[in-house]
Amino acid sequence: MRDLTTKQLIYVGFYYFWNIFLVACIFFDIFNEQINGFTFGYAFALFYFLARTREAMKELEDLNDHEPEN
Repeated sequence: MRDLTTKQLIYVGFYYFWNIFLVACIFFDIFNEQINGFTFGYAFALFYFLARTREAMKELEDLNDHEPEN
């Protein structure tokens, strides 16, 4: 996954887990026809985590670009 170290993969995996979890929460509410304030909260949290995931991946790529190669 873009030549990331194990620690970096664990770090990014945290964001991917929460993205998947929030999507599951949203779909659960939609399929059970129980859309309420929590559903909108999940949606806003999902957009935040998607933006944060992109930012974290960019920071990790920049970090890898600045490390000296052996």
